[in-house]
Amino acid sequence: MQSLNSLYFPETVLPHHLRNTLLLLPDTLHFLQAVEGENFTANDLFMEKGICQVHTPSPLGKDKDRFLALIQEIQEQKSTNAEQFSHLTLAHLSEELQQGDQNHRSIMAKLADGRVTSNPEEDAKQQAEKLWQARLILVLAEILDREEAELAEQFSDIDSTELDLFQELKGDLDREPGEDTDNPFAEVTRIRAKLNQQRPGTIKRRFQAWKTFYASGDLPENFWLWTTAIEEAGEILISHYEEKSGRVSVPLLRLNLPAQMQMREADAMEAILQFHEKSKTVRQEINDKLSAIVKQGHLDLVDPVALLPDAGILARDWNDLVEYYFPKERFGCKILDLQFLANISLDQLCRDEADTQSGELCHGIVALCRE
Repeated sequence: MQSLNSLYFPETVLPHHLRNTLLLLPDTLHFLQAVEGENFTANDLFMEKGICQVHTPSPLGKDKDRFLALIQEIQEQKSTNAEQFSHLTLAHLSEELQQGDQNHRSIMAKLADGRVTSNPEEDAKQQAEKLWQARLILVLAEILDREEAELAEQFSDIDSTELDLFQELKGDLDREPGEDTDNPFAEVTRIRAKLNQQRPGTIKRRFQAWKTFYASGDLPENFWLWTTAIEEAGEILISHYEEKSGRVSVPLLRLNLPAQMQMREADAMEAILQFHEKSKTVRQEINDKLSAIVKQGHLDLVDPVALLPDAGILARDWNDLVEYYFPKERFGCKILDLQFLANISLDQLCRDEADTQSGELCHGIVALCRE
């Protein structure tokens, strides 16, 4: 059985419940790793088994210690600031979250000594600085993701019933809208809501950093299936494809996935491997057909029905298995939307290369995990 491998973008590490969900289709989920040999949030068991794999296209080498020291300095400086301002109210915390994007940009400008590398004809030194910044963005994003996940978990202990009860006890239900600025629980509600929202421009910068890092070196495999759970990142990539190729992406297949797989590592591993075994036939058929599609030559006409005439049957067989092992009533449901990008490989698209060369992959598929 030929393995189905997928490269994930633009995040370099995933929350475990989301990683578990996305691993139901591919045999292996691959990630870029900004610093070789370092996992700021590790997927230990899954990496040990090879189900998750990481790659560093451009290793730091002798600069690794200097880079890690910089990350450590940033974290220590942040910890010192936290202790210094431990008296801040929730209102201040809310304000800090709202301004977080600007603060991050300021940090990046300071670390780069105020230099902005926007000239497409920059020399080797500027290219190195650009890669350094991209790598730094990816690592800081990993750390920020972990901290926000921990904060969200803490806030999850305060459910809406407790908040309503507090408001009733304080008589806040009779207050006019906009008059709750001194209510700390209202601030908790605002902050908790913001934890699930990406700040404007964050995804675009993160994707650009990922793209820069990807193009800085080579990977052991030219992946034709790329996956993302950030719809905006997928749309950015597809938009780039449409601008470059003059074509629109074509929907190939829509598959159901469980929305949540909150399990212990060992239990999640067992559930995933069991599903792989029980769904072997349909997974192999999906793999074979998608692999054959991307290995075709140049396509003048792109008709999704002609490319995958039995898409409906494949989706039905897959969805029945997902519902049996991960019923929607318990696990929820997301959609994995597979979009076909004709006549240019995803590798060439990210490297901004022109035409497909003979013998190379000519097409790509982007899988967007949608709500």
